[in-house]
Amino acid sequence: MERPTVAIISDDAAFANALTRRWLAERGTPAFVLMQSDSDFQNAADFDVAVLIRIAPENAPAILTALKLTAKPLIIIGSLNCQTHHPMNQTVLPEVVDWPELVVVVAQQILQRERASKDLDRVQELNAELEREASLGRYMLEVRHNLNNALTSVLGNSDLILLDPEQLPASLRSQVETIRNMGMRMNEIMQRFSSLQKEMQLIQQHGADKIARATAAGS
Repeated sequence: MERPTVAIISDDAAFANALTRRWLAERGTPAFVLMQSDSDFQNAADFDVAVLIRIAPENAPAILTALKLTAKPLIIIGSLNCQTHHPMNQTVLPEVVDWPELVVVVAQQILQRERASKDLDRVQELNAELEREASLGRYMLEVRHNLNNALTSVLGNSDLILLDPEQLPASLRSQVETIRNMGMRMNEIMQRFSSLQKEMQLIQQHGADKIARATAAGS
């Protein structure tokens, strides 16, 4: 997963700085976007999780409405004292003495959950692609089998007819030979699909490797 971004929204610079300092002590520090309650949230940089603390109460409803449209997880520190509520992916934490520690732990869990969700989406896309490739391969194998049966009949009957060429008019013999020669050419083309089963297995293995790499990348 790419480096996550945390939006810290606060009108108190001391609180924002306290949170970033605490987070910098962790491995895999995210990128930070610092905003105030009067920031233009519609043009704000994209983020993976937002943290609200110490914002102007009169701006809280507009902020929550804007954040609701992003559908991103939200951590609220303390009470906003307003009637506007964020959707279900909000977490409210008390403004206790060690609140930065609490925020970091909760946010890391949220980011891990979001990463797992994205990895699952990628795995499902890869599985869908693999299934499409496997369906195409099965169809081609079925067509090859049916064509081989038809070609066997064409070549076998043309050979029987040509066993006694003297009994055939020259024009008819030429036509039968043409049919046989075209059948042989088609047979040669179909033989090129003889390794299709192996190729399908390689495609399946390649798809499994993709899924493994996607899962490992999210670890």
